[in-house]
Amino acid sequence: MRIFRGRSLFAQTAWTLGFGIVLLQLLTLLIIVATVLYPLAERSAEDLAGLIVISAQTYVELPAVTRPAFQESLQADNGLAISLHPEIRTKKPAGHLYGRLLSRALSQRLEQPIPVYRVAGSTQTFWVPIPMGGQRIWVHFDRRRLASSLPIAMIFVITFSTLALVILTTILVRRVLRPLGVLSDALRRSWKAPLPVLPKGGAREFQDLLTVFARMRTRLQAMIDHQSLLLTGISHDLRSPLARLRMAWELLPMTTPEHLRSGMLQDLERMDVLLAQSLALGRSMTARVADFDLIVLLREVGQEFVRAGGRWQADLPRRFPFRGDREALRRLFTNVLDNVRCYGGGEAHLALHKDVGRWVLQICDRGPGIPDPDLERVFEPFYRLDSARSHSEGSGLGLAIARQLAEAQDMQLRLFNAPQGGLCAELSWPP
Repeated sequence: MRIFRGRSLFAQTAWTLGFGIVLLQLLTLLIIVATVLYPLAERSAEDLAGLIVISAQTYVELPAVTRPAFQESLQADNGLAISLHPEIRTKKPAGHLYGRLLSRALSQRLEQPIPVYRVAGSTQTFWVPIPMGGQRIWVHFDRRRLASSLPIAMIFVITFSTLALVILTTILVRRVLRPLGVLSDALRRSWKAPLPVLPKGGAREFQDLLTVFARMRTRLQAMIDHQSLLLTGISHDLRSPLARLRMAWELLPMTTPEHLRSGMLQDLERMDVLLAQSLALGRSMTARVADFDLIVLLREVGQEFVRAGGRWQADLPRRFPFRGDREALRRLFTNVLDNVRCYGGGEAHLALHKDVGRWVLQICDRGPGIPDPDLERVFEPFYRLDSARSHSEGSGLGLAIARQLAEAQDMQLRLFNAPQGGLCAELSWPP
């Protein structure tokens, strides 16, 4: 159902059970009304119709001197009043269900249509004209007299039980599904965060699920560590052959054409940069946490960016205490700013603010941007665009390393195209 789309499991379960309970109680109420209350109301209307007819007949047959006493007795014992000339100006047909039942019962007894009128006033009353002895006898009674004719208490009992069932169901659903919220929180945490503790008294299956998740996380972490170690080892071992190639280049004869010498040197330098980035990618999962001022670090990286030929504009506070891996963040900011310098026009705009309970640092450039389908693919190692942002000196590891460094410190790094043009890198983290 569309009404449940996007809602939490607790909301869906609670709404489904609550709706089912209310629907079941309404069905129960309809059955009680159809099989118990309505037949009781019909029987009560027939009894009252008989009492009204007998009272009107007795009133007509009594001598005039005894009629007042009879009226007082009828009013005191049965709540009925009789008059020959009622002082009422406006009267409407009774829309009350009991009024219609009473009219039908009277019509069947007297074999002619007998209406029941409702007269509004300080106290609502029902008036019934009874043709008797060649005259019209008006019998009227207070609406409050009908209170005992219908078992209203049963309706209150059903309403109260429905409310109690809904409340108890909500409490039960919340108690059962609370461990799922804990497990969901564990899945959103970083790999190195400690696992949460499940609420006491929860189902055993949830604890088993958390244990399986812990084992899976350990195995995945071991696989990532082995892959990082392998990448680091290969990159480190290639340093020696690269050094020998550089030495061989320096020993080339002077008669070697210049274009060959310059081309070989460029290739050697690119291999050196690629190996350095591969080493950084392999070591990015190891964090050295310490307290430092994030603004000081950003200004240091900004000065290096300006010395490299970039332009820097920053909207930053004077200081921002932060706890994390300072060198890893330096490498992260450097990689992002290198991307700005090479592909984004060389102009960086920085802004730090708080949004929806998270700190957000945005670094925007004035370049051509990236097609939306490639905003996530550029974080893949060695992936390079063939668009206007492509550059022959890139290795395709800068943004991949930046995201690895961010995730290692429980931070999120994403890219988006700014509405005014250019590409923005957004780094966010919880307070």
